[in-house]
Amino acid sequence: MSTTAAVAGTLSTFLVRLADFAEPSPHDDVLDVCCGPSLMTHALDGRVGRITAAAIGAGDSGQSGQVHADPTALPFADGSFSLVTARFALHRLADPAAALAEMLRVCHPSGRIVVADLSRTNLSSDHRDALERVRDPGFRSIPRIDDLIGMVEGAGARITGMDLLSVERPAAPWLEAAPDPRIAERLREVLLAEVDGGPKTGASPRVIGGELWFTQTWAHLAARPR
Repeated sequence: MSTTAAVAGTLSTFLVRLADFAEPSPHDDVLDVCCGPSLMTHALDGRVGRITAAAIGAGDSGQSGQVHADPTALPFADGSFSLVTARFALHRLADPAAALAEMLRVCHPSGRIVVADLSRTNLSSDHRDALERVRDPGFRSIPRIDDLIGMVEGAGARITGMDLLSVERPAAPWLEAAPDPRIAERLREVLLAEVDGGPKTGASPRVIGGELWFTQTWAHLAARPR
């Protein structure tokens, strides 16, 4: 999905919700730690003083103005930003705890960080991770909510707010991101089998208007440096 399509399409409502949750100010100097294009750049446009996007991972996101960076060694001085955000980046990292510590390092002592990521309820099974790994071999895991909170606090932050969302999404764009069309088709078959009463995947799929949809849990966490 292109950046423009994502901003204008289904996810725009959730981007606005996340941007509102971050409580942006015209005085904010923002750093967005992102995998691929920075959608937060678009969501916060006109609402903050300045925003810098630090792209992590290999490859070119195709978005101008991004700084490519190691998430465990961000190329910024201590306390450089009043707001540091990371949207759907932590679950892709080998060392998310170290990345959070870096986010806090470059955050001003009076500033805040906002993390948005996939999460699981504390009672959910590990089947959801298996589904994601089949689609994306680089996928690591979806943390439970308590684990995500503990990770942020363990990095040296104090949680100041949380927004938990149950999000139904059309499966087609998610499946199209699979590395092989055969994998996408197999996942589609597994999800449809669950709709018909088959084994549970943790994705709570259903068919709406002839189209396959599935459910994700998203967690928005706001925190301040201790």
